Amino acid sequence: MGKAQAASGFSTRSKLKKAGGSLVLTVPAAARNMLGLTEGQEMIVSVVGQQVIAEPVTAPAKTIKVRKPKYTLDELVEGYDSELSADERRWMDAPPVGNETW
Repeated sequence: MGKAQAASGFSTRSKLKKAGGSLVLTVPAAARNMLGLTEGQEMIVSVVGQQVIAEPVTAPAKTIKVRKPKYTLDELVEGYDSELSADERRWMDAPPVGNETW
């Protein structure tokens, strides 16, 4: 296939094959390469008049699933003693030993 043919499109014949209760249409390698199709690619199949149009599904933006917290903030701090122990107080009051800045 030359550059002029690639720029103007692609046309070829392909036979339908029976697979279970459906018919399968083989996408020729040249068309697959032009469109960047891969095995397992999800397609949208539309019928317009006498034409069957197959378009690749564009991948939706990846969503981040945020799980619902198991506890509320009040439940997490319930029973918390805000007084520091003697060891914690010594650590908080200790002078820096490196390049720490407070």
